[in-house]
Amino acid sequence: FNCYVMPFIHDSRDGLANHRKEVMEIMSRGGGVGTNGSTLRPRSAIVRGVSGKSSGSVSWLNDLANLTHLVEQGGSRRGAQMIMMADWHPDIFEFILAKMQNPTILRHLIQTTSNATIRRLAEEKLQFTPLNPSEKAALEHLLQSDFAKDEANQTFIAEAKMKLQEGGTYSVTNSEFLSGANISVCLTKNFMDAVEADTTYALRFPAIEQYDETQMTDYDQNWAEIGDVREWEATGRKVKTYQEIKARELWDLITFCATYSAEPGIFFIDNANEMTNATAYGQKVVATNPCGEQPLTPYAVCNLAAVNLAHMVNKETKSVDFEKLAHAVETSVRFQDNVIDATPYFFDKNEKQAKGERRVGLGVMGLADLLIYCEKTYGSVEGNALVDQVFEKIAVTAYQTSIELAKEKGSFPFLIGQTDAETRKLRERFIDSGYMKKMPAEIREGILEHGIRNSHLLTVAPTGSTGTMAGVSTGLEPYFSFSYFRSGRLGKFIEVNAEIVEEYLENE
Repeated sequence: FNCYVMPFIHDSRDGLANHRKEVMEIMSRGGGVGTNGSTLRPRSAIVRGVSGKSSGSVSWLNDLANLTHLVEQGGSRRGAQMIMMADWHPDIFEFILAKMQNPTILRHLIQTTSNATIRRLAEEKLQFTPLNPSEKAALEHLLQSDFAKDEANQTFIAEAKMKLQEGGTYSVTNSEFLSGANISVCLTKNFMDAVEADTTYALRFPAIEQYDETQMTDYDQNWAEIGDVREWEATGRKVKTYQEIKARELWDLITFCATYSAEPGIFFIDNANEMTNATAYGQKVVATNPCGEQPLTPYAVCNLAAVNLAHMVNKETKSVDFEKLAHAVETSVRFQDNVIDATPYFFDKNEKQAKGERRVGLGVMGLADLLIYCEKTYGSVEGNALVDQVFEKIAVTAYQTSIELAKEKGSFPFLIGQTDAETRKLRERFIDSGYMKKMPAEIREGILEHGIRNSHLLTVAPTGSTGTMAGVSTGLEPYFSFSYFRSGRLGKFIEVNAEIVEEYLENE
């Protein structure tokens, strides 16, 4: 197991401490952990009991991210985290900018943005260190020397001129801030509709400053369970609008930061909840694991496997061996289902969730190799048509195998009711959930009649290490290069040469 997602964080010191402890324990045992920080109160919100104000959700999430630098998995490698925040959260601008560590880009943003909040947050991240007299004299001497005339030194010289012109150097106040986690914004349909329509969008949070004692007790007991300000407001509870923004300004900031710092990612959380099979048994997606391939419910875990598609080709006929592929999928599903029972769980909550929904994630590696062997261009119309056939075969076979497993061992427990009538109703809800509506009629009918062993079966993980070990392309990706260097756990760079090239050269 290496995919975990925590429940929403309880908005209290005890809640934060407990969440931190559980993340630390999971990472120390080899797990990557996803967290959604949207339930933490925004910056400057009132903290009752200590007569103070909150430092904000982002500062607490940074504390959580720092665990990654402290915890080593199995004594050999650091943990991994994904931290997310909803687009409606009042701290969302600060969250998006959190990992922008390039002072030049921040200064450009300050000069070009028309949004006062973005400008203020970008200015807060910058610090200026003036040149002292000796540094100034040294730079002036350098610019007059032969060193400045050398063409190879022009980048350095340009920086020196800039320092002299500005009288100092700009840097980022905390270059390690949130660096222990990947970050992503949970995008809602409401927000995307506002972006498309170019309208305003409200940043909101439960109106805790206006709550009386009874309302605050309700907040403490229920907010972390709901975790969505839209649902909270729909129940009649008070919500405060902190700021009305232009939706496209937030969208532009996301794309700007993603362009220049590769983060944040985006997660269409409403789509995930619309499509997930978990709606059948009353659960919802909170976040994803660190690599983003598994949208998971609270305390959910998933074990991953990948079919090596490079081995699923008849090289003489240059076609996919669908019979061999089906056999590999059948074997993999049965193997992964056994892993659920064989795993020693540290937290009872993880064990209850894992054995309750019996989720597995079967993916692929070597897709680019398969296309090359079949003489199809990656991304072409013909190539995409073949990919559709391959993935249809994987999906249908995986679900059919899980139905057969249900006949032998029973359905996953969350799909079993107290009575036959309740079980029937759960199965009806399952086959009517978003993803299952797209499955063939025989699969849906099979589930209705026999149940299904696993709540979820498919994923597409990056398979960076495992694909490299197997000597094939990783995940869904084409080869970006047939020869490259890869850093290992010991910090050394290992030369990687694609085996498919060696095979081609041997046969020429």
